[in-house]
Amino acid sequence: MNYTHLTQEERYQISTLLREGFSKRYIAWRLNRSPSTISREIARNRARNGYFAQHANKLARRRHCPNPKRIPYDTWVQVIAYLDLQWSPEQIASHVSVSLHSIYRFIQQDKSRGGVLFHNLRFRNQRKRKYGSIETR
Repeated sequence: MNYTHLTQEERYQISTLLREGFSKRYIAWRLNRSPSTISREIARNRARNGYFAQHANKLARRRHCPNPKRIPYDTWVQVIAYLDLQWSPEQIASHVSVSLHSIYRFIQQDKSRGGVLFHNLRFRNQRKRKYGSIETR
């Protein structure tokens, strides 16, 4: 069975069934969910005076991960300037608030568009030789 988040409708059903006095196991059976899912939902999203669906849904949405932040254009200009100075992506990542992975991804995207930023990398992804292999020139 695939994992799915609880819907607002399911939260209303949980709230109603709890008010009617049903057990967490019964609610889980009615919703075709695991009892531990229902128990965690109630523990995470309960208000001081009980479990309310609208309040629970608001808390769940607040915890939901927002879209990732976009890196400002000025920051990329700074990254390009450091690359032109022959800085390594590791050095750039330590000075600018951009992750190392993002810098390499930016360089790769530039390369696929016909850019030349990858020429400023020190090693340019040289192939790794296997241990013990005979070097041929």
